[in-house]
Amino acid sequence: NDGKFTTQEEINNWPINVDGQGNKTLLPGDLKYRDINGDFVINALDQRPIGYGLGTQPNINFGATFGVAYKSFDFNMDFSGGAGYTWFQNFETKWAFQNNGNLNTIFEDRWHRTDPYDVNSAWIPGYYPPNRFNQSGHSSNNRRSTFWGHNVKYLRARTIQLGYTIPPTVLARVKVQRARIYINAYNLFTFDNLRKYAVDPEIQDDNGLQYPQVVNINGGINLSF
Repeated sequence: NDGKFTTQEEINNWPINVDGQGNKTLLPGDLKYRDINGDFVINALDQRPIGYGLGTQPNINFGATFGVAYKSFDFNMDFSGGAGYTWFQNFETKWAFQNNGNLNTIFEDRWHRTDPYDVNSAWIPGYYPPNRFNQSGHSSNNRRSTFWGHNVKYLRARTIQLGYTIPPTVLARVKVQRARIYINAYNLFTFDNLRKYAVDPEIQDDNGLQYPQVVNINGGINLSF
């Protein structure tokens, strides 16, 4: 991707054939593409490798564990993260009303007319190209490009646990050798750059319909007699 068209005049004077139809289907807000081979036509000959990683496997994995104890309290945190792989928006995360579904709210930030019933009204700029009812068949914006690709980075709190060991002087009254009360949480929060797309950073499906990892919070008590 090499930016967006901002005016109809720019489209009319653009020397590169972007849509294969002399740019007749283009609108302000549609994507530009770089003419890599210099033949003034955008097609498969201009495609180059983009993104990182094979599939959804990060090239970089990392983690950290922290623990602290003070008197009868103990606290532990375990983090894991990944980077160096690319997620490409597709289907429901790429086109509004895909599969006759509801509007994905990310597409509210799109190029659109001031008056949707007046084709001569002014354009209001947005992040996404203007919506079309047959967006999936519109070749100009349909191509896989850096616009739709996101180099994922995330850090997830895998486990957080807080515990309290009851003092032996208290346990002696009830003939218990050791008692520890605890509360823990799994996948409590994540720092990532895909939050606005409402998808899990460890995503495998490009349509974003994968069920996210569940937050679990548990509590309990360990007793030794």
